[in-house]
Amino acid sequence: MDIETRLHPRILVNWYAFIKTFQGSITGKTKDISVDGACIFSPMEPELGQNFTIILKPPGAKSIPVIAKLVWSDNLDIDDKAVFGMGIRFMAISPENRQYIASLVEKERSDQPS
Repeated sequence: MDIETRLHPRILVNWYAFIKTFQGSITGKTKDISVDGACIFSPMEPELGQNFTIILKPPGAKSIPVIAKLVWSDNLDIDDKAVFGMGIRFMAISPENRQYIASLVEKERSDQPS
């Protein structure tokens, strides 16, 4: 059994993520999210600076801009498709957006059976 070592719980999401790169924007998908970071899949590896901008787009809600730092990355095979996966840590996010994510995580956790 794996032991969870993250400080904050994550929930599964399926949000668009627009990753700002030196060449423009790459559209990816957010796999999971917490108040401190997220896991994002994209069709290709973006060229990133030390900190970079991502715009998260939850369905039916306003966009969430964040400044992020890459924590891990890898080329993955998901459903027989090659994708680039990355774990990001939020370096700058507004208190309102952090609270919005925290409320989603709490709601998801309270809706799960014990």
